[in-house]
Amino acid sequence: MTSLTPGEDGPPARPRRVRVGVGDLAVVADDATLTTSGLGSCIAVAIADRRAGVRGLLHAMLPSAARSRPAAPRPGKYVDTGIDALVDGLVAAGAVSTRLDAQLVGGAELLDLTAAVGPQNIDRARQRLNAASIPIVASDVGADVGRTVRFVASGDVVVRAADGFERTIE
Repeated sequence: MTSLTPGEDGPPARPRRVRVGVGDLAVVADDATLTTSGLGSCIAVAIADRRAGVRGLLHAMLPSAARSRPAAPRPGKYVDTGIDALVDGLVAAGAVSTRLDAQLVGGAELLDLTAAVGPQNIDRARQRLNAASIPIVASDVGADVGRTVRFVASGDVVVRAADGFERTIE
């Protein structure tokens, strides 16, 4: 019996999946799908240079590293340092900074215990992206629902809400 290589006379090969954990970020320059889950008050920032085919995803927990003591060892934990690190990684992978665009997901207010961290994360992301001249082309933020994100090769962001609703933001 001959085994088939995916994509040859069998089913098409599935793109590689890159999981982005809480407080982490990743950059790809291929057809990999970037994924992250557990977005409550956290925010996912998806940034792409679609022409170069370079994309990155950040899953940040808190708005600013400025309040961190000692200094933040993981830039992806914070919106401000995470966006800076993500942009640096995208440019290093071949993106052109003037062609970047962003999509935002998350920043929910799930419980009164979060001290409005979700809205602070959204505001900080918008401020940081504006300062870097990176337009936000789509968003699914706020409300009171957790989310999961898939950032696919086309540049689309697929959002699944905790209530099972799924949609693509572009």
